[in-house]
Amino acid sequence: MRSQDKAVEPLRDQRAILYARVSSKEQEKDGYSIPAQQKLLTDYARSKGLHIVGEFVDVETAKAAGRTQFREMVKFLSLHHPVKTLLVEKTDRLYRNFRDYVTLEDLDLEIHLVKEGEVLSQDARSHVKFIHGIKVLMAKNYIDNLSEEVKKGHLEKAQQGEYPAKAPLGYRNNTANGLVEVDAEKASYVVRMFELAASGQYSYKHIRQQIVGEGLTHQSPKMKLSLSHTKRMVKNPFYTGSFLWNGILYKGKHTPLISTTLFERAQQAMGTRHRPKRQKHTFTFSGLLVCGKCGCLVTAEIKKWRYVYYHCTKSRTACDEIYYREEDLAPRFDAVVKGISIGPEIRDWLIQALKESHQDETAYHQKEVARLQEALRLIKGRMDQMYLDKLDGKVSERFWMEKSREWEAEEGRIAEQLRSHQVANRRYYDDGVKLLELASRAHELYAKQPLEQKNRLLRVLLSNCTLQDGTLRPTYKKPFDILARGIERGVWGE
Repeated sequence: MRSQDKAVEPLRDQRAILYARVSSKEQEKDGYSIPAQQKLLTDYARSKGLHIVGEFVDVETAKAAGRTQFREMVKFLSLHHPVKTLLVEKTDRLYRNFRDYVTLEDLDLEIHLVKEGEVLSQDARSHVKFIHGIKVLMAKNYIDNLSEEVKKGHLEKAQQGEYPAKAPLGYRNNTANGLVEVDAEKASYVVRMFELAASGQYSYKHIRQQIVGEGLTHQSPKMKLSLSHTKRMVKNPFYTGSFLWNGILYKGKHTPLISTTLFERAQQAMGTRHRPKRQKHTFTFSGLLVCGKCGCLVTAEIKKWRYVYYHCTKSRTACDEIYYREEDLAPRFDAVVKGISIGPEIRDWLIQALKESHQDETAYHQKEVARLQEALRLIKGRMDQMYLDKLDGKVSERFWMEKSREWEAEEGRIAEQLRSHQVANRRYYDDGVKLLELASRAHELYAKQPLEQKNRLLRVLLSNCTLQDGTLRPTYKKPFDILARGIERGVWGE
């Protein structure tokens, strides 16, 4: 079981296509260049007797499917059915999310991950597919992590009283210092808008007509101030010196345009109230079921104040699928969770395989960390030297301040990238291990939870399930689907 799979020699049409990608201009400059990838792949094709009939290259940041050349490559493969071999450097050069993964899987390709020494196809062994699925998951987690780092930076900025987004009408963003300042040309119109609202004599429509007629325009010359924009402005506490970020009100450093009293009068006059939402009942299997007969969603409702029934919504057509009691569905979902459960031996073996596959990713992050640390060292050295030049009178105070702001901003950007790589390097392997630990303990955890708390775990494992004539057919999320197929076929011990 622990033996390494040998590379699979291509058995199909000897024509192949090449795909290369860098995620930014910086990577292209720092060792992950397109020419380097192309040379690696063309040399590999020559050694395998493959003839490259198409090359597709993306040089851009791509957080989702839709990369220009990736899309062209999919179109090419769809039109040229005999070409089934795709060459790429490694997993994270090819996928950015699960949509890419599914798109290529549907084309029934033979994918050669040259640097990782793997060949993936429909005939590949289940554990190889599973490890590959984890790599795709980790590639997505890396992008998610970068997004989380940006959100964290925005939150820190908000907590310091600095608005981390585009300033509303009446203000503008100062790109030099990152702060929000009053737009002198528009501020008086905003104050006038709140005065009109607070009077209680005008509707939003009349306020908009009045203020536009007096001269207020949108930040973008090509856009007009809309009615919905007017409503958002009147409801926005930003103009009082505070701002909302992720549902929390922060005291801002920007200058208020109106008083809190005027703002509250406007809210009262315009009838701005927050109505409490009705508490809805949470059903254990809600959002997980689709009718197998007609494809409509399966919904739940309470009968006689205590019995929970699931039934087809019949939103498209008449359907004769029967009702199901929640307690009758419970053992069926219990079996679904068992479908991805693995024993300690398989878990430890897959963790070891993941560890080995992680070495290339670790090397990349370590290289990036070293590069960024060197960049920080150079900037700090320049700042120290510039300060000495200022003291010696070699440069002016104004020049020193300009360069200092420029370098401090660059230092902040580099430090944020450094944190991203350091965290991603740890999370890549750690998240994979957690996923495998979950697979080994999923049924144990599921069995211990109360009925109403099982939904959360099921949503981690499943995208949906079809229910028909008493039979529940699960659709597992990737890479759990590969794990489930391997368990079902009994191939993990091979």
